[in-house]
Amino acid sequence: MKYQTPSGDIYEGPVITMPDGRLKTGETLTADSVRVFPIAEENIERARKDNGAFVGDNPDTPQINEAYKAKKKKASGKAKKVKSK
Repeated sequence: MKYQTPSGDIYEGPVITMPDGRLKTGETLTADSVRVFPIAEENIERARKDNGAFVGDNPDTPQINEAYKAKKKKASGKAKKVKSK
């Protein structure tokens, strides 16, 4: 399963489930563990640079896949107008 970090990176390594249900990176809880959120395969797309070229995966970070990123959520509908009194 793939997970998303708060910074938007895709994490594919082991996770630990905390007693309150939160998911954190790593096989055991350490100071370096980061909270992650499960993400469905259809919500992942190839990462691109500003010029449109694909971003490659960094081999120095085996559990973070920089070549993919989470899709941005689309804005929903119209913004509501606020009436002044």
